[in-house]
Amino acid sequence: MVARGSGAEEAPPPTQQRLVFAYYITGHGFGHATRALEVVRHLIGAGHEVHVVTAAPEFVFTTEIDSPSLHIRRVLLDCGAVQADALTVDRLASLEKYHQTAVVPREAILRTEVEWLHSIKADLVVSDVVPVACRAAADAGIRSVCVTNFSWDFIYAEYVVAAGNHHRSIVWQVPCLQT
Repeated sequence: MVARGSGAEEAPPPTQQRLVFAYYITGHGFGHATRALEVVRHLIGAGHEVHVVTAAPEFVFTTEIDSPSLHIRRVLLDCGAVQADALTVDRLASLEKYHQTAVVPREAILRTEVEWLHSIKADLVVSDVVPVACRAAADAGIRSVCVTNFSWDFIYAEYVVAAGNHHRSIVWQVPCLQT
């Protein structure tokens, strides 16, 4: 296995257990994907298998990691924020898009993700920071962890204040630590 950028070939120690990680990464911007890339690189370098679930472009990962232990599953499970440009967020449009992307189809998304997690025999779900990932992990009986500097409930709560309370229920569905 060669992890590009590290310049070294790494193999897992012979006694180490090989784990399967399902790593959910928001497709909103490149910051989450590039942060997660380093975690994914180290997990693969330690001999584990990583299934990345994201709407971010595949090349972000495949140009840096060349390994049969890296699997990319492109799917939109959250929409982040709707922006007119790099600095301008349309709060109401963000809440409405999240509602259509993740709230309306929530039960179908959860069923699909639970089935998929079982199919890959995931040992741990990691999320940066796709809200439904931790709920799907809990429903599948798999532990989960978030690797992030904020979660969408923190961001969307402020959007609700600015855009109106009719989307308030979204904020309660977002936290990654839901059980």
